[in-house]
Amino acid sequence: MKLKSLLIRLGLQKPLLDYTYLPDENHIEILNCWTTEAEKLWHYRYLKLHFAKHLTQENSLLISSVFGPKRSIKLSKSHVKLFYTGENVLRFKEYKDQCNDIADIMVGFDYLDHERYQRFPYWLEHFFTPNADNEMIRKAISNFVNRGICMDENKKFTSLVSSHDDGKIRTILYNSLSKIDKVESGGKHLNNTQALKEEFNDDKLKFIGHYKFNICPENSNTKGYVTEKVFEAIKSNTIPIYWGGNNNPEPEVLNKDAILFYNGPESLPGLNKQIEELHHNPKLYKEFLNQPKFQPNAAEYIIHLFDGLHSKIHDVLTKATNTFCLP
Repeated sequence: MKLKSLLIRLGLQKPLLDYTYLPDENHIEILNCWTTEAEKLWHYRYLKLHFAKHLTQENSLLISSVFGPKRSIKLSKSHVKLFYTGENVLRFKEYKDQCNDIADIMVGFDYLDHERYQRFPYWLEHFFTPNADNEMIRKAISNFVNRGICMDENKKFTSLVSSHDDGKIRTILYNSLSKIDKVESGGKHLNNTQALKEEFNDDKLKFIGHYKFNICPENSNTKGYVTEKVFEAIKSNTIPIYWGGNNNPEPEVLNKDAILFYNGPESLPGLNKQIEELHHNPKLYKEFLNQPKFQPNAAEYIIHLFDGLHSKIHDVLTKATNTFCLP
């Protein structure tokens, strides 16, 4: 026993996993997700809504992610294994392959050409419900921006809402823009106002909608890795100050001209100058803010992603179901 403990500490042997196969009444198993509360998982609700008749005791499905050891996914006794991540897998070394060696279906933000992979970035979960159909998606994009939060002339300068700053980009932008006017941070990181809690009851979108600009960089910069941050700024009718997705976020969806980009320290003088001009010139600010936020075919691209997700899951579950029907 002492030798085994020593080998584990030295990384020469992996500890045993305490795995128990426990699918729920819907025949769905959950492993390594950010929560064990199934109803909080978008993909769980999606599967229940669209594929209940395909899920049986024999044809159970695993929803797995990066927040735990990959070995537990290998041990899973679920008949179909779905791996999903909204995280940048480059930060999770053992998941760089998207569980290609284990999963029947892989879902993430990357642009991968693989028959078992479907691109479905995390931000889609924030703005579209699992029951979204084509018309609902088109309507959501058409009415996406909430222009009624605050009149432009009543907006303060710049907002920031964040709990941390691993990449230090938020701090860099905060310090740089503070030379122009006060940047108000309502989150834990660099907090200097209680307005988010006291005035807006922790409603982030309403809070940032009362500012002309919103600092909203990603935690890391990788092609395709785009979260809800830039979309929240757009929805709140404030101008995003963004960094991430190789500074080409969702090119099939977003109009880059409606976003301000940080592109390293050398970009700060020009970025500050542009922001200062927009801040002090109401006409320029209004022109910039009122640009189209989305590409003309944005809704159709999103529909394409939804269709792809449904098709991938349907094909795998149907094939798995048929294996039990063979004579």
